[in-house]
Amino acid sequence: MKTRRILMGALALAVAAAAVVGCKKENEKQTEAPAAVQQADEPHDYTLAEIIEAMTEEEGKAFFENQPIKDYTYACESVLNDCDDNAKAQGTPYVVSWVLKNPNNTCDPTKPGACLVILKKESSSMQANVMGYFEDGKLVLVPITEDDGFTADGYLAIGAPIEVQYDSIVIQEGIYTAYYDEETGRYAAVAVDFYRTK
Repeated sequence: MKTRRILMGALALAVAAAAVVGCKKENEKQTEAPAAVQQADEPHDYTLAEIIEAMTEEEGKAFFENQPIKDYTYACESVLNDCDDNAKAQGTPYVVSWVLKNPNNTCDPTKPGACLVILKKESSSMQANVMGYFEDGKLVLVPITEDDGFTADGYLAIGAPIEVQYDSIVIQEGIYTAYYDEETGRYAAVAVDFYRTK
């Protein structure tokens, strides 16, 4: 009888321990879930590798896996460091939608990149969020607000050509290295390939 009580007690303890462990795992899952949602709300938290991993074949995963990384940070450095304030004021204002343009021409708002670029006209009420400078055959995009399309590790991904609205240029697809500004401690600009339609 005493042995049976001991066995029943041990069984009760095992069941209680399993319940506690199960509850603990459930609580961990519940605390992890908001972080995943937050990641989707904060595209800048993604690295380039994480973006590629999260993409499907339909979105163009193979395109990004095989795309060489283009580094034109010398053009960014030239614009940001070598120009005087007068030259910097001569930039062209643009409005950029900082979300990823997939190779299938869809925009993915959960991932950083560039999808839409509009030349800001003087008569427009839109607020420019980027100044553009032409330097050494590249278009250097300098965000003038906190928003930008750079990944956490400093890349701008563009999966398909972007025709700049109200302008005669097309930004070419690619993965571009952003310029890191030591003074501000953030990625401050990116230079991209483009061609003119006129």
